[in-house]
Amino acid sequence: MLHLLLASTDPAEHVMPHTLFRLGHWFIFTNQMFMALVAGLLMIFLFPRLFRDERGDAPSGARNFFESILEFLRIEVFRPALKEHTDRFVPFLWTLFFYILFCNLLGQIPVDEFVILASGGTIQPHFWGTATGTYITTGALAIMVFIVIHVSGVRQVARSLMNGTYGHHAPHEEHTSNGTRGHEAAHDLEHMRGEALPAEVTQDFRALGNPTGHYHDDEYIKRPHGTHADAHAAVGHRVPPNIAWIAAVPLYLWNFAPHPFRPAPGGSQLMWFLDVPMWLFLLGLEFIGALIKPFALTIRLFANMIAGHIVLASLILLIPLSANVGSQLLVGAPVTLLSLLIRLLEIFVAFLQAYIFVFLSTLFIASAIAPEH
Repeated sequence: MLHLLLASTDPAEHVMPHTLFRLGHWFIFTNQMFMALVAGLLMIFLFPRLFRDERGDAPSGARNFFESILEFLRIEVFRPALKEHTDRFVPFLWTLFFYILFCNLLGQIPVDEFVILASGGTIQPHFWGTATGTYITTGALAIMVFIVIHVSGVRQVARSLMNGTYGHHAPHEEHTSNGTRGHEAAHDLEHMRGEALPAEVTQDFRALGNPTGHYHDDEYIKRPHGTHADAHAAVGHRVPPNIAWIAAVPLYLWNFAPHPFRPAPGGSQLMWFLDVPMWLFLLGLEFIGALIKPFALTIRLFANMIAGHIVLASLILLIPLSANVGSQLLVGAPVTLLSLLIRLLEIFVAFLQAYIFVFLSTLFIASAIAPEH
């Protein structure tokens, strides 16, 4: 009877959207939309209470769990790709990761099945589900990433024009643990990563309370030492903000595809007749790739989150299809064990898919804001 309650006649019933109510003819509120709302409200409720104050002692409990994930993502995932631009995108990427993770994990809780079991099968609710088990949710997340990628790319071009660094790409530096400019990795050394670098010892405790404000984690242009003229060698003509924002879009598109035959300084300008047609061809390929990226993010997360539910439902469905009680017990014992293992695997996949989604998003954003792009 238990397996009859846990398994529907259609294995896809566990992952299909179910209408909870309608508003007019166009708006349909489904169980997956409800779970997306629950995940968002849970984050709004949980994180401000965990991090409402700055504590000097070591974190413990739930705060320690979440803070370790936050620090790992920022230092080991975001920072190698985004470098000095890391803290500009950290709020978005952190929110993206935990929202996907909460949606994935909430979908693993069999609330509907518990209700069916408690009611003896008289109540058949469909209000619970996996929010990321629909391409609508994953597609919306991918569209957000798509917008952030290209808006950030255009914004980076505009900032370079306004700073006078467009086309110069001077080397970058950041601040050390005492607030002076120095080694790039010093920004995060107050976290005591234990890599035997002398700068790991915090020299200014303000860095612990407000690392972003202390280290000014943003683009800093390393200027050459020497004469006054040399100090401006890495900076070109500064463009007014209104003109910079207007010119940023065509320049972003101009750099969106490579220029394989661009004439070198002092070279023949006739090479432009080869470069421009090839650039147009490559630009078309880059546009296709730009559209494929959010599509791949959508399908990867959506498919992985529904696959485990379908496999579980299909396995459990084998039990009532057996001919008699003996064969049901013979099939049910290994199926139950296998279902438990798959459930544990699904929990791992919930973390893994949130990580992969954010990791790829970080790489896509980094490629859009890279100076050499």
